[in-house]
Amino acid sequence: MIFKGIILWFTGLIIAGCASSDGVLPYPLTVSEEGLGSIHPDTPFEEVNTRLVGFTFDKLTQISPEHPEIIFRLKRGNTVFAQILSDNSGKKIARMDILSPLIKNKHRLGLDDPLPQIAEIECRDHTCRYREEPSLMYTIDDNRIIREITYQRL
Repeated sequence: MIFKGIILWFTGLIIAGCASSDGVLPYPLTVSEEGLGSIHPDTPFEEVNTRLVGFTFDKLTQISPEHPEIIFRLKRGNTVFAQILSDNSGKKIARMDILSPLIKNKHRLGLDDPLPQIAEIECRDHTCRYREEPSLMYTIDDNRIIREITYQRL
């Protein structure tokens, strides 16, 4: 009986989370060397939009003279939280751009947070990386505030 109660409570929590308004995450979402939540670098691109429950995905195509590019926009309501871009083949993830301060790294830092000046972080001009996470790039302003976070395998 207790088990059924827990299942009903958890199901209600998920349903309530899925119905939440813009600008709210249904659960904490972290970007790290492993990827964005359950979206990993080896996730086939056509499966990206099935990996995160409680979000919707818009599929966009950008065609340039060099190559076509497929973009999944990770959304909740009308708020875009991230963009996941395909490689030239359209089969693999090339890059993920974090667009919301609600998505944090493993140090609990995200957009609009100050990036500390510590030995583990290397910077060139306004581009910084943690040594242990070379796939995550942080663009900072003159006050070391994080303005962009990009995940891209090197």
